[in-house]
Amino acid sequence: MDRKDFFKKAGSAGIGSCVCFSLLSRSEFLTAANSLEKVDETPIVNVDARQVQNVLSFVEASMDEPVKRSVFERLGYEHTTSEGFKNYINGYKNNVKSFFDKVNSNNDTYWEKMEYHEEKPAITIIGKPVDRCACPYAQNENPPKSLCHHCCRNFQASMFEMMLDRPVKVQIDEAFLLGDKRCSTTIFFEGKLQLEKS
Repeated sequence: MDRKDFFKKAGSAGIGSCVCFSLLSRSEFLTAANSLEKVDETPIVNVDARQVQNVLSFVEASMDEPVKRSVFERLGYEHTTSEGFKNYINGYKNNVKSFFDKVNSNNDTYWEKMEYHEEKPAITIIGKPVDRCACPYAQNENPPKSLCHHCCRNFQASMFEMMLDRPVKVQIDEAFLLGDKRCSTTIFFEGKLQLEKS
């Protein structure tokens, strides 16, 4: 079978894009991923969650760690790129205390408690007990652990960097996909956090 015929058959089997990932070097992959543009047109062929789950499982099972990290970190970042999400986070940018109040008053879907530790400085976030992962891409028999290690970590890093307007480092403390009953994280950063409206 020649290369062109292989890609035609692989594409029809739903693995063409994954095979292409493995043929790209890390720098080529990152360049290609970063150059993707938004498409506002309705697709001719819809992609459903099952297909994305299969691709992510393929990446998890067959790629080396740098590629997995790149793919899943990009997925986490993409969750923060919609205008709706940006507007939501920007609403708390100059009033971080109201975000703490929202979570701590049990008005958040996923998180139970947030605490600011000025001496570290860090924010600890305790998740609500769950019976399944919140991620739609984890709703299969063997979800990729990279959804926690890279995707969720980078999603929260991007989110809190937007909100706090500074670099952060995210530590995954507990995760349902890693065998825990909840998902909890610690957000580390430099400088003091102003919890009162400016």
